[in-house]
Amino acid sequence: MSQTKEIKTYSYFDTPDGHDVLEKFWCVMKPASLTAFGIGTIDVVAWSHPKGYLPTLGRYAYMGFPIVGASAAFVLVTNASASLRKKDDNWNWFIGGFSAGSVLGAWKRHAMIGFNCGMFFGILAVCRKIMADNNWEVTPSVTPVATQNAWNYDFTLTKERPGNWTTGRD
Repeated sequence: MSQTKEIKTYSYFDTPDGHDVLEKFWCVMKPASLTAFGIGTIDVVAWSHPKGYLPTLGRYAYMGFPIVGASAAFVLVTNASASLRKKDDNWNWFIGGFSAGSVLGAWKRHAMIGFNCGMFFGILAVCRKIMADNNWEVTPSVTPVATQNAWNYDFTLTKERPGNWTTGRD
């Protein structure tokens, strides 16, 4: 008799910062690499139109490495900061977000872009940390009532009432 085991996927917030760094790294790298591949494909097909295999791979790398690099920098710097400081707080996330923005500045070879992206990503990271700590959701998973089988509902004003329907005054 075999029992079915429920497979629970790992979430970034399952453990505090500074612990399970490898699991957190892979948890972030999966969507980051898929996003990088998608953006690279859009760039190759819609804009740059490189001729040949090597230029195509170069465009994929040019568009994808900053996304993957910024994600990796965020995870590794956030967890390293939490391990060094021995605290799980918002400053770790700001430092990680700032490092992710710095990667984009290095990609563009412009220090001001790196600083501005670092500040922006740092503030976004702190907002995300506050949302995770307070169990706030950006997009709630509750579906609105209007979308649940709306096509099966009769919205007419002259709907046929059941045979035993009364006004309730009898």
